[in-house]
Amino acid sequence: MAPTYRPYAAEYGVVERKVPGARWVASAAAASSVAWFVGDQAEMKRRGRVASYKAYAVEGKVKASLRRGLRWIKAKCSHIVHR
Repeated sequence: MAPTYRPYAAEYGVVERKVPGARWVASAAAASSVAWFVGDQAEMKRRGRVASYKAYAVEGKVKASLRRGLRWIKAKCSHIVHR
C-alpha cells in the first residue's frame, strides 16, 4: 500500500483504496465528499473563492519575481558599464 501523508489516517481507521482516475479516496471521507459533489453550493463557492485567492497570490509572486529579475539585470548592466 502506498504511504499516506495524512498522520491522522491510522488513528481513525481510514483506509485508502485506489480508484481509476482519482488520486485517492478514503472510505471515511467518501461520504462527506459525495455530499459536497452532489450539490453543496456553499462549498463550491468557497472552493472557487479560495482558488481565486491562490491565483491572486501566485500573480503577485510572479510580478515580484519579474521585478527582482529586471532589477538584477539593470544592476548588472550598470556595473559592467561603470566599471
